[in-house]
Amino acid sequence: MAAKYEIEKFNGNNFSLWKMKIKAVLRKNNCLTVIGERPMEISDDKWNEIDGNAISDLHLALADGVLSSLAEKKTAKEIWDTLTKLYEAKSLHNKIFLKMRLYTLRIAESTSVTDHINTLKTLFSQLTSLGHNIEENERAELLLQSLPYSYDQLIINLTNNNPSDNLVFDDVAASILNEERRRKNKEDRLASSQQVEALSVTRGRSMERGLSGGNNHGRSKSRSKKNVKCYNFGKKEHVRKECWSN
Repeated sequence: MAAKYEIEKFNGNNFSLWKMKIKAVLRKNNCLTVIGERPMEISDDKWNEIDGNAISDLHLALADGVLSSLAEKKTAKEIWDTLTKLYEAKSLHNKIFLKMRLYTLRIAESTSVTDHINTLKTLFSQLTSLGHNIEENERAELLLQSLPYSYDQLIINLTNNNPSDNLVFDDVAASILNEERRRKNKEDRLASSQQVEALSVTRGRSMERGLSGGNNHGRSKSRSKKNVKCYNFGKKEHVRKECWSN
């Protein structure tokens, strides 16, 4: 039993990706020729048979909303040409927009590197679906050029150790993530050190206030005795119970 191939029905989005898939289906079923120019040597019966099979493949690969707009098209080539006219320009517009965003993308110092890398990967995937594949070394270069100035030394190290045509996106991404973790650990250690220092200063001030309070209390006692008078002896600076005449 022959293998059955199914693709996601085209609903108006990602025409370039769907186009690539449906052409693979038509090729597998020996129907690809009917969306192009008809060969001179093929008979009418054979051509009509192939065309009918191609129409079936196309109809089954289209969402209802798209298929309904093609009901009057009688040949596979008419269907194909109409789809191309309607959706190829839209795909080109999307491709240009995504490329502009990709080549101008820059990461802010406050942005997570992981989030930034995932954004780049999404753009790569979207462009690939539109038929624009970006080579491995260019992906790595785009990641490096999107970094903030604080990563300049890392960029120098990576490019000095690797020729530009040997850069691998995942390797560059791993190095950048390691650098981000190193910086985060350094910030955490600094914050912890500052907390310890602040706590030490606070404790020192508390102890100073305690000692100062004790000294003042002692001095108060000393000063208070200067004004007291012994009722037993009639002299100042001591009280009756401390009097030596007792």
